[in-house]
Amino acid sequence: MAIQITKMIGYGILNGILYIALPLILFEVISIMGLMTFTLEFKTSIIIIGIIGTAFSMARHAYPKDTSANRIIAFGSTVYSGIYMFYLFGGFTPGVQLGTYMISTPLLQVLLGLQIIAWLLLASSGIRALQYLIEAIELRKNKEYRVKFKLSKIFKVIGTLFSLFIFGYLGSIVYSGMNLGFNFHPGIVLGSQFGTLPDPNGYNNITLTFDLNNQGFYAIYNVSIDAELYTVTSTNEPLLPVGVIVAESVDNYFGTFHSFTNNINNDITLFFDPTHIVGLNTTVATLALKISFSTLYAAIFINLILTVGGIPWAPPPP
Repeated sequence: MAIQITKMIGYGILNGILYIALPLILFEVISIMGLMTFTLEFKTSIIIIGIIGTAFSMARHAYPKDTSANRIIAFGSTVYSGIYMFYLFGGFTPGVQLGTYMISTPLLQVLLGLQIIAWLLLASSGIRALQYLIEAIELRKNKEYRVKFKLSKIFKVIGTLFSLFIFGYLGSIVYSGMNLGFNFHPGIVLGSQFGTLPDPNGYNNITLTFDLNNQGFYAIYNVSIDAELYTVTSTNEPLLPVGVIVAESVDNYFGTFHSFTNNINNDITLFFDPTHIVGLNTTVATLALKISFSTLYAAIFINLILTVGGIPWAPPPP
């Protein structure tokens, strides 16, 4: 049985690009964009895992496809690629919850729980690996294992359908995400409650109003939104210090925003901290609004933290 040197080299180069070069290029682009940083240890592990995966691919294509040696190595290579993808989506990252990634910019932080994707890719590799193992046994013993159909063919069909399902699922997430709209109404509404402040006619809360337009395939479940307002600058720091939270929301749980719906005029109420009421009633300041949005979308956990700065504050009129 002749060794296929040309195929080994060709597939080695191709898999070297897919396993090593492409991930490292993507990591670098994402880092340059300031969306996410990757540790040197993580990059080194990707290189090591990629080299092993490339070696598996070269060994697999050293033998013709219709030989048991090819199918046995294909079994090991497929199991290994499944573990690789599982690791790539956070499966084995030390000290980090399974499948958890964070995207961070000065104004935005997004925590993504990609566990479902990691498990789907691992399961898909497992199904394809079983196909190759059965084919190796069939070729080695020159015998077909049949139920009503050839057993290896059944696993091949299942594996193909499962792969199509995964691609369809990921594509639907991208499409649905592009059809989400989140918009805050301009301005804020000051509310008052008599007798609770040093000034009985003073304001004790702020109401923010937002719209969420969900025209995607998936409902947005367990929506929880918290907000806090804090000082960035102050013309009278002894009375109104910089960096203190002057107002925050409590228990803003919105439940579910169903697919293909436009949910308008949702309110978030932030209550002023009584210890800063006097300072707010007498001091010109600049504020920042920090919003934390958590939800479960298409089986992916999302926690988004958005900071909007440069909000001018002037004492309310008497």
